[in-house]
Amino acid sequence: MMSSSDGSPGATPAKGAGPTPGQPMTMGQHIIDKGAQMMQSLKPIKQMNQHVCTFALYSHDMSRQIETHHYVTRLNQDFLQCAVYDTDDSTGRLIGVEYIVSERIFKSLPPDEQKLWHSHTFEVKSGLWVNPRIPEVVGMPELENMAKSYGKFWCTWQVDRGDALPMCDRILIYC
Repeated sequence: MMSSSDGSPGATPAKGAGPTPGQPMTMGQHIIDKGAQMMQSLKPIKQMNQHVCTFALYSHDMSRQIETHHYVTRLNQDFLQCAVYDTDDSTGRLIGVEYIVSERIFKSLPPDEQKLWHSHTFEVKSGLWVNPRIPEVVGMPELENMAKSYGKFWCTWQVDRGDALPMCDRILIYC
C-alpha cells in the first residue's frame, strides 16, 4: 500500500497504471463503509465463488495483452458472469465485465452476435486460463468445460496504457 503525501494510505497502482486520482478516504467514509458492511447483504457479490486468471488481447491491437482476474458468478450450468479486475489483491481495479456461455448457447446465437464472442479453447489448452490455488485434479473438469465455452468481454479501463481513470472513446471487446 502506498502512502499519499499526507502519510495516509492510498491505493497502490496496478501494473502500468498510475495512482487513481482523488483524496484519501476520510474517517467518516471508513465509518460509513464499515456500517454498510455490517448492515447490507451484498448478495450478488457473495455469489462470486470462483477466481480465474488469464491473459487477454485487445481485438483492435493484438500487440497489447493484459493479465486479467475474473471473479465468477455461475447463474446456471450454461451461463456465467464475471467482474474482471487487473490484479487479485485488495487494490484491484474493475476493468471490465465478461459473460461466458456454453457451446450450446453460443450455437443458438444469430451469426452477427456470434462474431462478438470468442472461444476459450486456446486460453484453456495453452495453459493461459488458470484457477489459482485450485489443485489440478479438482480443476480439470471445469477446465474441460471452459475449453468449450465462449466469452463476450467489455473492457472499460485500459490500465496497461497507464490510464489513471476509465477513459475510453468506445467500449473495447477482447477476443
